[in-house]
Amino acid sequence: MNLPPMNRIALGLAAAAAGLALSGAAPALANGRYPTAGQILVDPADPEHIVVRATYGVLTTRDGGERWSWICEAAIGYSGFEDPMMVVTADGSMLAGLFDGLSATHDGGCDWQLAGGALAQRNIVDLSIDRADPASVLLLGSSVMASDAILTQVWASKDDGRTWAQAGADFPSTFLGVTLDSAPSDPRRIYVSGRRNGPTFQGIVRRSDDRGATWEEFDVPGSDDRNLPYLGAVDPEDPDVVYVRRDGDGADALLVSRDGGATWREVFQAVSLLGLALSPDGTRIAAGSDMDGLWVAPTDTLEFTQVGQLGVRCLTWTARGLFACADELVDGFSAGVSTDGGATFSPLMTLDRLCGPPAACGAESSTGRTCPDLWPATASFVGAARSCEAGAASGGAAGAGGSAASAGGGEAGAGAAGSGESAGGGCSCEASGGGRAGALAGCLVAAGGALLRARRRGRSRARAPGAP
Repeated sequence: MNLPPMNRIALGLAAAAAGLALSGAAPALANGRYPTAGQILVDPADPEHIVVRATYGVLTTRDGGERWSWICEAAIGYSGFEDPMMVVTADGSMLAGLFDGLSATHDGGCDWQLAGGALAQRNIVDLSIDRADPASVLLLGSSVMASDAILTQVWASKDDGRTWAQAGADFPSTFLGVTLDSAPSDPRRIYVSGRRNGPTFQGIVRRSDDRGATWEEFDVPGSDDRNLPYLGAVDPEDPDVVYVRRDGDGADALLVSRDGGATWREVFQAVSLLGLALSPDGTRIAAGSDMDGLWVAPTDTLEFTQVGQLGVRCLTWTARGLFACADELVDGFSAGVSTDGGATFSPLMTLDRLCGPPAACGAESSTGRTCPDLWPATASFVGAARSCEAGAASGGAAGAGGSAASAGGGEAGAGAAGSGESAGGGCSCEASGGGRAGALAGCLVAAGGALLRARRRGRSRARAPGAP
């Protein structure tokens, strides 16, 4: 599960880097955001097809990570600081929930179309696929209307997102939805989290046992409009076991319910929890962030152990292994995979494997029409390869089988930045594109990565409740 993006430090660095880069450089250098990944998706029918949502677009590979293509935000239909939740369905379709609708591609990422009808101009806040039938997709929309009433609905598709039907009636107009998920072992069981309107703004989880026809709701302790509850995972075997991350002002917490949301127990606290993932068999759970490193626990005890200082920005766990988003300048890769429960990671996506817009997308498609003109500035800003010849991009280890980095990660990446060579071809003080402004932005980003690293080392606040 990939949880809300970027802490305040990273947002501040992004804004500062944007200011430096735009002050004296070309008119458009990507979108000015700190270049990092925020979500990893693995095609349920093709493990070689992997999708990474980054702060500068969507990255896709069809060969398990040897070469990556870039799809610009404009082709999909969003921009700026928006981080859409995405899914990949049974036939490889990609769906993205936007502030103003649902965007979908059914041809490998070339042509993106916004859904019409009742989904047009709606805020699509989350998406979830049925693990047993990945062609079935659920969608949560929650939009504040002109009257200040909130329109929250669940919609379902059985054909990879091509057609949609509302699942049940509208939610109460005082409920703001933030996440949804279905139980892998029982697709009729759906959970939705969010909060009520004032005066208490109580955070709640709603549960349906009939695919959205009827609902029950339960309070989540300690949650409100400043401590929202986000669904993290549902156990693959037991639909009553559900995990929620409570997003707090000063600290995040992980809660578990073993009775379908009726009661909750807090099991873990951290400065921030950007990633949360259950192993495919449900026996282990991983959690972490760029501030707290990576922690893993058996689900029968939920006693967490820190396995490394990797700057986690998202987590996904499949049969292939534990996937993590990270900060390439600090950790040596943007996305990596671990086959030993998070102890070590092999680079999966590094910037020197990023080859630009998909070559297969013709000029008549939204990607082929929009992205090629935007790629040179984006490549310069993030430090990508710009283009790739036949075979793997030069300078990078091919595939996920590259040299493994420990989950403590970061020393190699940070050292490279300091010497003028960024890990994986990322921005650096000497090599960044965009002239002096690009170099200054690269230095600031590298310094920001070192700052985040130092904060992780100096503030290990993640702990189990009651621990000293």
